Amino acid sequence: MTLCPTVSAQSDILSQEITLKKRRYSVRVLLEKILPSHDIPLAYHDNIVPLHKVITFDVKPYTIEHILDKICRNDNLTYEVIGGQVLLTYYERPDLEYKYTISGRVKDADTGEVLIGASLYIQELASGVSANAYGFYAFTVPSGVYHISVSYLGYEPMMIEVDLRKNIKSNIELVPKPIQLDELIIDELNPMEIKAHTILSSTNRIDMEMAKHIPYLGEVDVFQGSLLLPGITNIGEGVSGVNVRGGTSDQNLVLMDEAVLYNPNHFFGLISVFNPDAVNDVEILKGDFPAKYGGRTSSVMHVRQREGNEKEFEVSGGLGLLTSRLMAEGPMFNQKGSFLVSGRATFWDLLLRNLSDPRFNDIRANFQDLNGKVKYNINAKNKLFMSGYWGSDATKYGTDALQQWGNSLLSLRWNHIMRNKHFINVTSYYSGYRYSLKEEEEFRDLEGRYSINDLAVKADITSYYGPGFIMDWGISSIHHRLLPGEVIKGELDTSGNEISLPDETSFESSVYASTENRIGSKLTVSLGLRFSHFINDGQSDVYVYEEGEPLSQTTIVDTLKAGSDENKMNFYNWLPRVSLKFSLGANSSAKVSYSSSVQYMHQLSNTTSPSSSDNWVMAGLNVLPTTMNQSTVGVYKFFPQWDMNASVEAYYRDLNDVIDYKNGANLQFNESVETELIYGIERAYGLEFFVKKSLGKWTGWAGYTLSRVERKFENSNESLEINNGNFFASDFDRSHDFALSLVYETEQRWSFSTNFVFYTGRPYSFPDSKYEVDGVLVPNYPSRNQDRLSNYHRLDVSATYQIKPMKKNGEKRTFESELVFSIYNVYSRDNAQAYFFSEDPDIPGRPTVNQLSVLAFPVPSVTYNFRF
Repeated sequence: MTLCPTVSAQSDILSQEITLKKRRYSVRVLLEKILPSHDIPLAYHDNIVPLHKVITFDVKPYTIEHILDKICRNDNLTYEVIGGQVLLTYYERPDLEYKYTISGRVKDADTGEVLIGASLYIQELASGVSANAYGFYAFTVPSGVYHISVSYLGYEPMMIEVDLRKNIKSNIELVPKPIQLDELIIDELNPMEIKAHTILSSTNRIDMEMAKHIPYLGEVDVFQGSLLLPGITNIGEGVSGVNVRGGTSDQNLVLMDEAVLYNPNHFFGLISVFNPDAVNDVEILKGDFPAKYGGRTSSVMHVRQREGNEKEFEVSGGLGLLTSRLMAEGPMFNQKGSFLVSGRATFWDLLLRNLSDPRFNDIRANFQDLNGKVKYNINAKNKLFMSGYWGSDATKYGTDALQQWGNSLLSLRWNHIMRNKHFINVTSYYSGYRYSLKEEEEFRDLEGRYSINDLAVKADITSYYGPGFIMDWGISSIHHRLLPGEVIKGELDTSGNEISLPDETSFESSVYASTENRIGSKLTVSLGLRFSHFINDGQSDVYVYEEGEPLSQTTIVDTLKAGSDENKMNFYNWLPRVSLKFSLGANSSAKVSYSSSVQYMHQLSNTTSPSSSDNWVMAGLNVLPTTMNQSTVGVYKFFPQWDMNASVEAYYRDLNDVIDYKNGANLQFNESVETELIYGIERAYGLEFFVKKSLGKWTGWAGYTLSRVERKFENSNESLEINNGNFFASDFDRSHDFALSLVYETEQRWSFSTNFVFYTGRPYSFPDSKYEVDGVLVPNYPSRNQDRLSNYHRLDVSATYQIKPMKKNGEKRTFESELVFSIYNVYSRDNAQAYFFSEDPDIPGRPTVNQLSVLAFPVPSVTYNFRF
């Protein structure tokens, strides 16, 4: 036995603090040097104490009690203070007092691709977790034998038995299975099964492998698929962007592999920038944002690209009437990594240029994009990823100007697993968006352009302390550089002056923390807090306007010079997030949540749908950020006798300082664009119903939304009011919205599907009278959005034929191919996109109403897909 001298103040021994100057100490050093040097009396037997065990500390003060706890943890030791000495003794510790961690990744057995959101459920504890965005999972549970069921949509489930007597690393590979008749295309996260759901409400996932069965306009598309979910809409056909619960398109935080994407649309909004072959997972958060997300006020749409096949080389692609695509993937770095490269393009330019009608020969309409990703496995606990995207669009009609735009992304990520239970992801990325307009005519030769560029770094940490306790925290910082616009004249141009608006820069930073804790068997609570800081560092001149007067050129009283301290503007916001889940039984649950957010970057658009030419502005002295508060309550039920899930959600959201525009606002290349803006409030509320069936040959789902979105712009100055300061329907208000999707799988090689969509026509402004100016009739609009377009409805159908998928001996062919046939708008519904007014050519002075429709006819499509 080793004995150390006693001291008289035994009551203060355990609470005494000492500062450790290193991170790692052996038990021998702690007991023989560190503690005795601080006059801590000790008594112990050398043969029962693990003197060679190494313990890790942070460099900070620790109490003696805390140090002794670490020494005794997971060993048959305990301690007590007797007669002024700390006595370490042998203790027959029950198994339940030992805690160990099992962790690893869930992957596809054929390709090595991680399975995001895979469900792992411990039967003995009736508790589980879902694999994160990198396929990682972890349980920290008492020592014992456990049975863990692992499942993922489209894969054979697996049951593993674990005798947990030490920390275990276990990577799990699930085997793909043929698509069964009872599976769905869009997988609404199931809030009835504790093992598979998140505490967040209003969460959806789109499985891209399954989504190929839905009828599409052109090709499988993330945004088109999302429009079949409750609460997600757009303005109409052939327009860009989506609107979530009545929000504008710029209020959606769109991410690709952790990087922000500013314009997610191609080809007039008919196709998104996400190549379906390269997409692994699509997560849509309509209401309750986890604390890690911020910067937008409507939704989060996170698209994660595939990592590439790490086991064998593959090529896949498709040939269609609208687009064609090609992708290659395979292992690299001697099987320690993988790569993926994909490309997509449309060849309409070649088609139009070779038509016999000369009216089409000068039309230019094309796009191209490239995706790439490389993964390198340094070791079992460290991985590196590099992801990239580049896209380009170009349009020109006859003598109109040539418009070009596109996105560029590059992200670098490092994954690290610490102590088996802490998952660390560090990301650095560049994101850029560019737009240019070129005119080359007689006496008019100019180019206008603008761009936005982000450089960002962020770190996210998830700690799995147990099946019922998970903690997330992190930090991020984004540097925004905005080129608001410049117009450069050519040598022959005599149309006007050149314009060059100075660059603007800002930093957007945040810190967040959140916990998810199961309390008892019925209640799960998630508490989160996000601190947001935005600084516009004043790198451009800012006008000062007369106090109390509307912002206009005539009320400018001073100019703050670029770089001056008074030109800088700081915004601080504390953003709480709270979610509660109540288990109502084995097959039902209820959730209540509250979240808040703030948006500092705004896209300016005086049209109802976003355009590639719409520029962005950042909050500052004359531009306000928008703040949002949202509350949601939902009830979720699973009916096992019909294999049917159903949910009902009610939400209420209010926004402050939402932006709208004065009549006739000039938003492009305007050095005082703040004079065109007005601020108000918005409220959105509604009910969302969703039901899905996954039994038998017929599968499908239906969603219905009853909602209202209203805005109010009230001001003491009438020029800053809309509709006399009263509430009016937002452009994105849609009272009724219904979508139905059905899929029929035959026993042969055919599958058939159909979509039916119905929704209330959007708000619109009609004139109540007319007046004449220089012989031209001009309509008079008394108020905004007091009328509506006619109701919208449409039916689509599609059929998919697999071309000889199996050999005669029953083996699967190496070369797989299929044909997809679809018809958009089967019964030629002439849906109104807008109305415009003109003078009747037969009756002078009499106005006529003309309806604008975009796709008022059936649009067929054929696509050939292949893989080998």
